[in-house]
Amino acid sequence: MRSIGAVIFDLDDTLVATSTLEDYRVKGDRQGLDANIHKSVLFKPVKGMLQAIKDRGLPLGLVTNSPRWYAEKLLRYHEIDIFDAVVCYDDVGQVGMKPSPNGIKLALEKLGFEHGDRAVYIGDHDNDFVAAYEAGIKPLAPSWAKRNPISKIPAVIISSSTLIDNLSDYEELKLIADRTAKHKAFDFPKKQMNFMPLNEDGNLVPIEKNKIKLITFGRYFSQKSALTAKLHESHQLSKDIVAKEESETYVIPQYYVNLIARVVEQLPLYLFRGTGKVFDIVTVVPAKKEKNPRLENMLKRVAKLNSSESIFIEDLFEFSKGAPSLKTLGAKANRERALHETLSIKQKHIGLVNGKSILIIDDVITTGATFSHIFSLLEGAGVSFTFGACLAKTVSTYEDAPICPKCGRQMRVRKRKDGSGIHFYGCTGYFEAENKCSHTESIKVKDCPSCGRKMAKQYNSKENKVFLGCEGFRDKTNPCSYVESYR
Repeated sequence: MRSIGAVIFDLDDTLVATSTLEDYRVKGDRQGLDANIHKSVLFKPVKGMLQAIKDRGLPLGLVTNSPRWYAEKLLRYHEIDIFDAVVCYDDVGQVGMKPSPNGIKLALEKLGFEHGDRAVYIGDHDNDFVAAYEAGIKPLAPSWAKRNPISKIPAVIISSSTLIDNLSDYEELKLIADRTAKHKAFDFPKKQMNFMPLNEDGNLVPIEKNKIKLITFGRYFSQKSALTAKLHESHQLSKDIVAKEESETYVIPQYYVNLIARVVEQLPLYLFRGTGKVFDIVTVVPAKKEKNPRLENMLKRVAKLNSSESIFIEDLFEFSKGAPSLKTLGAKANRERALHETLSIKQKHIGLVNGKSILIIDDVITTGATFSHIFSLLEGAGVSFTFGACLAKTVSTYEDAPICPKCGRQMRVRKRKDGSGIHFYGCTGYFEAENKCSHTESIKVKDCPSCGRKMAKQYNSKENKVFLGCEGFRDKTNPCSYVESYR
């Protein structure tokens, strides 16, 4: 069992609620801060949590985009100035502010860490999670903080007690599907089944029943950006999800079936607490026509493990013939348009759903468009309660893959098969049976210092070396042969 190596926190609205102080911080109004600092509120569990971490002898850091004069006053006022390393705006400047990982990397250096292995970063904002991923450490969301919906997904959402109880168990701070994938089993020892609460748009929300419309049990690192493609390579759940695209006969592993069966059994205890109710109907997002009905087949297996009174209907919905693959459409608006035109409730089931409570299961949620459309369909048919559950939520960053200039579909990051490990952008149309597109583009590493054009990784197979080469070397009218070594 591996223990946490270091704990690093964000400050504003993670440790202290500071929305009332924002104007004074932004304007550099020190007198205004002094006069109004009493309006800030230390979140209830923070002081005891920080002291528990210190008592365990773990390195404790703080990384904030706020200036040092502001941060130090706030820490002193609330009597939590006990950090071993504090990194502020003054240390990294405008360029190094989160979502840049520079502040976290500097904090790790100050704490004596050469890399982020077993370190965690706790924050309340999209920028916090992206910075942590970029820095190579585990991002966590605090359950105690009040926050707006967050589109970027952390490793897990935790309470202060969960953090303290698991300081000696780094692996416990993961979503249950991530852990199931790593173990390739569901019967491994676990204290709890960590999940992520989402709203209808697929954004992270506080664990409050009136705000939750969906839950996810894992993360999916797509291949739409260089960062997530890199994380994908060491993340088993992401690999398992991609495997379904590479096989027309893919069968969902039994350990995921066991996980979903447990969800169907336990979720009503949370949602319908004290009533003894279960979902009237459990169903899935359907496969496109003539595609592998992997979720439908999974639901049949889940039904065999379930002893409740729920009715399992694998074909409640259907796509019309020729429905496009949503992953090739990019923006949520494009997906919503396609869903409106192609996804409907099967006519034979229309009369069955009125007044019922329905759980819908999918494997991956990206924009929330599919669930949103299904909820709308069901509510229009008189369904009394709808809820969604999925195996994984796509982790996005601020770096998006480009749109294919040849066919207009979304591109994603892929890896060359020559052993070089080099990533490139490839059109998602490459995997489609109809209108296949093989367009590729290299991924920019830096600007060429000689001509200003894009430099990307290249591979010398004879010497088995990766180097940086200017894209201008293919330009016959204005060539550039500038190269650099790459480590």
